[in-house]
Amino acid sequence: MGSSSARGAAALAAASFVILSGCSGDAPAPPPPTLQGLALDTLYQIGAEQGETWEAFGGIWDVEVSPTGYAAVLDIETGQAHVYDPSGAHVGSVLESGLEPGALAEPTGLAWRDGDELLVWDPGGSWISRFAVRNPGLEFADQFRAFAFGETGFCAQGERTYLSYWQDGLVVHELGPEGPVRSFGEAPEIPGMSSLGPELQEIGIEELSPSALLCSPGGVLDVAFFGSTIRFHDLDGTLRWEREFEDFNPLVVYTPDGMGLGRRFDAASGTHLLLSVVAWGDDHALVQHELRTREFPEEGEVPEIESRLIRLEDGVEVDRTRALPRILGTWGQRLYLAESDPYPRVIIVEATG
Repeated sequence: MGSSSARGAAALAAASFVILSGCSGDAPAPPPPTLQGLALDTLYQIGAEQGETWEAFGGIWDVEVSPTGYAAVLDIETGQAHVYDPSGAHVGSVLESGLEPGALAEPTGLAWRDGDELLVWDPGGSWISRFAVRNPGLEFADQFRAFAFGETGFCAQGERTYLSYWQDGLVVHELGPEGPVRSFGEAPEIPGMSSLGPELQEIGIEELSPSALLCSPGGVLDVAFFGSTIRFHDLDGTLRWEREFEDFNPLVVYTPDGMGLGRRFDAASGTHLLLSVVAWGDDHALVQHELRTREFPEEGEVPEIESRLIRLEDGVEVDRTRALPRILGTWGQRLYLAESDPYPRVIIVEATG
């Protein structure tokens, strides 16, 4: 989420915005400073009902956009990564499956480094692989080991790479070719964890403590998957601020049968389930939660999404709305939305207001 984490396609019907056709220039303009009164003008889409593997997706798990506008799409069903230029033209793909260098086993995260280098986090092979965009084509460069399981956050800034997993009470780790460079960020409290038995507590802490990560020029934002904790460290791990979301209903961990972990949702007002954390320019982040009243929504149910605009300088929530659709990536005023019906695709819109 960046995003990284608790991903999935959301219907555009959740938005109450005007959708128009339009076009955009090459240089991205800054995003609007508010979430109110936005119009979303459709530019183009990536994905088709039929076609090559880079046209017809099985399921969209992640979308990440480079500083120069290259969009990477991770197909969770095929385990493939595809890259497109700012006009939507296909540039190249990582298609090979397996454990060999340059192949992917079970990838779950994407991130961009300087120089249009795509990083793919692959817990199935315990590798972070690096690919260079050649346009056309992606060229495998190298890979380095990374070990984590459960939900993880993944992001990069410049030449620095960060992964979220639990280790010795800390959940944010800067990784290098030789392993962790530094670790920081105490594991957040997980609501209901103290009610579990010792064995389930150990499993739950390791699996549920990591956070979604967003890298910015000034540092690393991490947002708890299961609670209301949000905080910002500089790139060297020094804590700049930490706060709790207001008006927040957390997921509560419990044992429904005494045997395994369960998740309790608020059946009346809904429980906040983290969906995505994306950049909103260099100075803000957009954090989106789904308000869910049950673990498995009914087929065709339109999700209710709460979006908060957070200022990275001090953590202040500057705006909030429930009128935005799920956003998987941003580039200037461009927003990258995922839709699954009638087939998986990415809708690229321009936000104006």
